[in-house]
Amino acid sequence: MINTEDIIVACSSPPGSGAISCIRVSGKNCAKLFKTISGKKMNHKEVNVCEIQLGHGLTEKCVLTSFISPNSYTGEDVIEISCHGNPLIVELIISKLNCLGCRNAEPGEFTMRSYLNEKVSLIEAETIADLISAESYEKLKIINKSLSGEYEREIKETILKLKKIRTKIEGEIDFNDQSVDINIISIKSELKDFNAFLRDFINKIEAAVLLNEGVKVVITGPENAGKSTLMNVLAKENVSIVSEIPGTTRDLLSKSVKIEGFIFDFVDTAGLSDKQHGKIEKIGIDKAKEALDKANIIIELIDPENMDYKAQYPKGSKVLKAINKLDLFEGSKEDKLCISAKYNKNISVLKDSIVSAAFTSKNQTLEGFSARTRHLELINKCYIETVAAEELCSEDSVELSAEHLKSASNFLGQIMSPYSSDDLLGEIFSTFCIGK
Repeated sequence: MINTEDIIVACSSPPGSGAISCIRVSGKNCAKLFKTISGKKMNHKEVNVCEIQLGHGLTEKCVLTSFISPNSYTGEDVIEISCHGNPLIVELIISKLNCLGCRNAEPGEFTMRSYLNEKVSLIEAETIADLISAESYEKLKIINKSLSGEYEREIKETILKLKKIRTKIEGEIDFNDQSVDINIISIKSELKDFNAFLRDFINKIEAAVLLNEGVKVVITGPENAGKSTLMNVLAKENVSIVSEIPGTTRDLLSKSVKIEGFIFDFVDTAGLSDKQHGKIEKIGIDKAKEALDKANIIIELIDPENMDYKAQYPKGSKVLKAINKLDLFEGSKEDKLCISAKYNKNISVLKDSIVSAAFTSKNQTLEGFSARTRHLELINKCYIETVAAEELCSEDSVELSAEHLKSASNFLGQIMSPYSSDDLLGEIFSTFCIGK
């Protein structure tokens, strides 16, 4: 159960030693707490210097900045305590505040309160978390566009388009009770146009999610094709063990790599073959197959000894095929991507191919916005419903079509305002850092 009545406290600075640490406090009755620790009245945007009595006979001179509800980050009374950045001092101050009735905040609880108090939208709250964890300038750029409200405006536009179609179809159903013919052709045409628009929007969101969360690339292929060598070349370090003995890789090995400003999570897997395997090797192969199900891109790496290699991949997979050990054969194979992982040949070509496979238009993606898997899953569910609505749009089943559009609206609306269940909000905000 979400409890918004407590006063919560957490350190908002990164863990470790530093010049200054910031401890954030939020909740009702902060004014009373402020008076207790400072001896002064709490005023909005006022800065006070005071000594806080700590345990072990210690005192700490702190700077207290106060914000009065609703004009704060959380929409509640907020105190920000700046102290020396020694983790022991931070621990003692938080312990002191615990004794005075403050509860340690859960991950993302400050931002969740901000959302519940309508200070930020859910999309903005999620974008703030993405901003904190951004690991590239390109990602910072698209996150800033989302923070400016561009992504939210596009979601609202999509919701409005769907709402207009729902209003029209439900209005036609009402008029039908008065023996007025329903304009099925017009409604079906609008649904067709909306689904085309939604497909394009889904493509933009897919690219935004990959840029925001990283592209999962699984390296697979027959045993001893050089997968581990390629992994090490892409990672620029010895992540995987390289050996001429088949079946060396038995577990999943992963490494995040930045290519042209995009984050790619490469996964090295056990070689796939129809040969008999020991128990441990079989576990490695099973893990490899599980990784393939979650991959955004699959690199199938073969070598001259396995030119007839064939494998089945999950439906809809993006498979990039490459022939390794270029040094072992003359020339190149027509229409094939040929590389030498051992001698670092054509690796730049492979990298370009990976970026192109992940992002249809690199420039368009970098001009886009930040999005999350949660958004993509909801809009895909919305699309399934609108497609069903289009297929059922006839005089005999127009009511069913309207019901599918209602479900579509519910899915789309949850991107902006999910049903306020504790479990769902807890799941969303649990990915935030403590103190945010």
